[in-house]
Amino acid sequence: MFCHKCGKEIDNDAVVCVYCGVETKNMTNKNTPINIVNQSSSSASSSATSKVVVRRHSLFFDLIMICLTGGLWIFWMLIR
Repeated sequence: MFCHKCGKEIDNDAVVCVYCGVETKNMTNKNTPINIVNQSSSSASSSATSKVVVRRHSLFFDLIMICLTGGLWIFWMLIR
């Protein structure tokens, strides 16, 4: 089935479009139990994970650079 708003392909049993959130024709039957399933691609979850890893790495790198810069500045002040 395709979403009538965004045009992307969605599951035939979907109640709402997973991309834009608009209700599908399956939403008209309110007595049907709704199962919410996260069907996002693994690349989306891995990119979220990699962003956290990059952020931690960046903080670690920043601390090393601050210490290195401070140490070089103190060394320069001593030999000047």
